[in-house]
Amino acid sequence: MIEQLKLATNWEERYRLIIQAGKNLPRPSDNELANMQSISGCEAQMWFQIAPQNDRTFQFSAFSEARIMNGLLWFLLEKINGKTAEELSEFDLSAFFTELGIAQRLSETRLNGLNQIGQQLKQLCI
Repeated sequence: MIEQLKLATNWEERYRLIIQAGKNLPRPSDNELANMQSISGCEAQMWFQIAPQNDRTFQFSAFSEARIMNGLLWFLLEKINGKTAEELSEFDLSAFFTELGIAQRLSETRLNGLNQIGQQLKQLCI
């Protein structure tokens, strides 16, 4: 689906793909949400969780009350899940959303929430 988004020729097509991707992001239970970190700075409530794995990789979970954010989070998780700290240190969140052709369409508050996650990724690499 990442390749489809990159190849989309207009914003309406990208928006549809983002919303569709968000439907693939499972809604955590209330108990799971309580154990996730709340992310501030975004228009809608958003949660993020980092789970270190035995093989030195990380698995991430995220969820938002906003459909478009869930789509953005789904694309992000597809890109970063299963990566090591070294691999994550090379990941550029801003460049990723630019490559997808959506960075210029994101509101400041959506970017704030995503940048909060980007900061947490950087902390893993220190």
